[in-house]
Amino acid sequence: MTNRNIMIAALLSGTVIAGAIVAVAYSAMETPDKIDLSSTYTTAATTAQPETTASIAETAASESPSQSEADQNQAENISYSIQQYTEDSISIQYPVLSNMGDAAKEEQVNRQLKENALSVIEAYRSDSQKTAITIKCQVPSITRKRITALYTGSVSPDGAAYPTNVFYTNTLDLSSCKDLALRDYTDPYTMAGYVLSDDVQFHNLNGQVLSAVLEERKLTDINSYTAIFEAADFPIDQSKGWPDSFSYEKQGEIYFSIPVSHAAGDYALVKFIPETK
Repeated sequence: MTNRNIMIAALLSGTVIAGAIVAVAYSAMETPDKIDLSSTYTTAATTAQPETTASIAETAASESPSQSEADQNQAENISYSIQQYTEDSISIQYPVLSNMGDAAKEEQVNRQLKENALSVIEAYRSDSQKTAITIKCQVPSITRKRITALYTGSVSPDGAAYPTNVFYTNTLDLSSCKDLALRDYTDPYTMAGYVLSDDVQFHNLNGQVLSAVLEERKLTDINSYTAIFEAADFPIDQSKGWPDSFSYEKQGEIYFSIPVSHAAGDYALVKFIPETK
C-alpha cells in the first residue's frame, strides 16, 4: 500500500455489522465510468425488494470474439443478481450467482465474492473515526468458466475534506474458486515497462487529468511498478495490505489501475491490447 493509502487507511473507521441486503438486477456489459456513476447505476433502495436475476445469454454471446460457441451455450443457464450490504454509512454492492448446477460450488463462489467485495471495509477502517463507504458493482464478463466483478465508489472518513475514489475488481475462476490476478494473464515487469513507455494508453483520460497522470508516473520507477503489479488483485497478501492495483480482462483487452494523486483522480486505468489479440 502506498504512503497515500496508508494515511487514508489510518483515518478511516467503522464496524461491520450484519447488514441489510437489497437485490437489484443489472446489465452486465458496460464498463463503469470512474467519476460519473449517476447514469450507470440505479439508486439503492431503502427497503428490501424481491430478488431479480439477469440472464447472461446475450452477455455471453457478445462478450468476446475469441470465446467458443460451446462456452456461450453453457453460460446461458447461469444468472446473477446484484445484492447490497448496508450498515450505517456503509453501502456495498456485490454479485450473487445462481443456476450453476452445483449447489456446494455455488455457495462457495458466492461466499468468496461477497467476502472479497466487503474486504474494502477492513482496508479503509480505523478505530478512531466513522467512515462513509459507497461501492457500486458491475459484472462486465461472466461465463461458465469465470466471473469478473468491477467495484467503483468512494470512501470518506468523518470530517475529511474530500472523499477518496476507489476502484477494485475480482475475477474468479468458477471451477477452482481461485481468484485470478494480473500476473495470471500477463507479466508484471512487462506491464511496468508499458506504463512507463510512450505507447501507454489510459482508459477514459484526457486533457489536464491525462497530462497530470503522465507527469506523475515519472515519480515511480520500473521496479516499483513491477512490485505493485505483482501484488495486484485478490487474493490479498495480508503482509502487504490492500493492493495499489486491480485488473480485469474484457474481450481480450487488459485493464489495470495505477495509484495517482487525489487531484488526478486517486487511480488511473491503463489499457493494454496484447499483440496476439
